[in-house]
Amino acid sequence: MRNYTAFAHRIIGVIVGVFIIIIGLTGSVLVFDKQVNPILHLATHQVTHQGEKISLQTAASIIYQQYPEAKLEWITIPTQATEPYHLLIKSQDNVKTDIYLNSYSGEVLGIYLKDSPFLKIINQLHTHLLAGKIGSFLVGLCGVLLLILSITGVMLWNGWKKFSVGWKIRWQAKAKILQYDLHKVSGVVAAIFLVLIAASGSFMVFHKPLENFSYLLTGNTKIEKPISQISTNVIPLTLDNFLQTALDVLPEGKPTVLYPAKDEKSTVRVRFKLPNEIAPEGKSFVYLNQYQGDVLQIERFFETSSFEQIKPWMDALHTGSYGGLIMLVLYILVGIISAGLSITGFVIWWGRSKNKPKKKPA
Repeated sequence: MRNYTAFAHRIIGVIVGVFIIIIGLTGSVLVFDKQVNPILHLATHQVTHQGEKISLQTAASIIYQQYPEAKLEWITIPTQATEPYHLLIKSQDNVKTDIYLNSYSGEVLGIYLKDSPFLKIINQLHTHLLAGKIGSFLVGLCGVLLLILSITGVMLWNGWKKFSVGWKIRWQAKAKILQYDLHKVSGVVAAIFLVLIAASGSFMVFHKPLENFSYLLTGNTKIEKPISQISTNVIPLTLDNFLQTALDVLPEGKPTVLYPAKDEKSTVRVRFKLPNEIAPEGKSFVYLNQYQGDVLQIERFFETSSFEQIKPWMDALHTGSYGGLIMLVLYILVGIISAGLSITGFVIWWGRSKNKPKKKPA
């Protein structure tokens, strides 16, 4: 059994090693940029409590003065006294810009392109390997194979026979012995995180077919999103009017993001976080008619399908957003370790195959 496990571990590692290096390293960059970078730039992402916050409409107006042709994609609603407004705008040439605004004074704290060319490439490498739908499928398949690699690696760990041997690194030994020791120790240390990342990543890639299958099994149908009926009887409404209406119908939640209508048929959405939701911004929504401001639909997270409730957990497990800064740093290291495991694993395999004695002719 052990021989079959070792064979599967080596072959899978050799086949997907390059892809795991790319996905692991790009994943570390993305986690750092999205989760850790804001912590390192508190001047942009944190403000001092100075009294009353300016309204959402005032915040949007300040931005429109600087970018009169831009379209507001969304604006965050601070849940803490030290949080700034975070607005995303889109220009006429579809360039998206993040803007951080002091929620008390209206001062612009920072203006950044939504994704720099470098980060766009990193994101595409991580999610699609720069190969579109085929690349996305390969990323999902690599997630499944990484899951198998992690499990077989733990099964092959020699610490099961003698615990101290499994954790021993012979620093003064020859290079190939040192590589083997580093591979086994770092592999077993990162194994549990690699299992979580691989399983959740595969889920995120294949969530559409999995979702359709879940609806087929349960017999449920996906709830359609409402639309705003085009009307000439338009009532002048501000962003704060929409927010107040949403608060009136979902008082148990905390509003986190407001999404203005994108076109003449779309709704104004207000996103909420209900108690015990794991997603940082919540997954509950109030949909409002953009013309009269009346409520069209309320979507409470805990009333959605079981499949929908699994998604935030998968996202949290994949990005490490469930354990604070320490967990984020661990996830960044795990991405680097996964690349290192692929390299050392290939070197070990290559060394063994190269030194394998050839059969003598009969």
